[in-house]
Amino acid sequence: MIIGALVVGLGTSLPEMVVSGVAAAQRDTIDLAVGNLVGSNAANLTLVLGTGSVMIVVRARSAVFRREGGLMLGATLLASAFLLDSHLARWEGVVLIIAMVAAAWVIARAPTEESVVEPDVDGVDVRTAIRGAIFALAGVVVGAQLLVIGAVDVAEWLGASEAFIGLSIVAVGTSLPELATTVACARRGSVEMIVGNVFGSNIFNSLAVAGVAGLVGTGEIAESPTPSIVIMVGLTAATLLVGSVRGAFSRREGVVLLAVYPLILLAGL
Repeated sequence: MIIGALVVGLGTSLPEMVVSGVAAAQRDTIDLAVGNLVGSNAANLTLVLGTGSVMIVVRARSAVFRREGGLMLGATLLASAFLLDSHLARWEGVVLIIAMVAAAWVIARAPTEESVVEPDVDGVDVRTAIRGAIFALAGVVVGAQLLVIGAVDVAEWLGASEAFIGLSIVAVGTSLPELATTVACARRGSVEMIVGNVFGSNIFNSLAVAGVAGLVGTGEIAESPTPSIVIMVGLTAATLLVGSVRGAFSRREGVVLLAVYPLILLAGL
């Protein structure tokens, strides 16, 4: 759970942060960045969690829903409170970044039920790993730049708002790492890591992604984000409620979650 929330969840959310940061820095508004944030959170709770639940019953301990789930809901509410006035000030971005550090500390300090086994690192080429990480990060940055350019062009061609393009095309694109990770975890039977991936990613999106957008962007939101924010908060609360009551997401819940995602896109129109 801790690995899923911190390492996997935060790692797979790096594209959201880079794309939102690039979009916020280059555009007169942060609509595309906010749309990406809201859309990615919604995609994680429906498309990603739904896919995992269809493949395997996704279970987690009740403590996970209370702790990491509570952090996810709190992070979502904090970001929503800052965005509802259609402006994200730099001081709010700073608060969100500080909250992200605090949330990561809480997750890292969470008690584990199993003894920790030191990983076998024999034969690992550290230099190769570092070079790979640098190339991967460079690829994410270049890909983010291309994604922003393409998303803006698509928005102009379709006559759609940047907020909707961020909510749909960009959000799906940046959520593909979470989806791929969930499929891999489901095939390996690492069900609690699926929950950690989704919860950790949404915590990171709500705090770090929004925080970066607030720090580097103008802070102005042209299109009111209220409808999409209400959907995001409601979806977060509903998912936690189902998970807390049932303790698992079965294939039935997975099908429902997958069916909800296109409805969210229609609502974003």
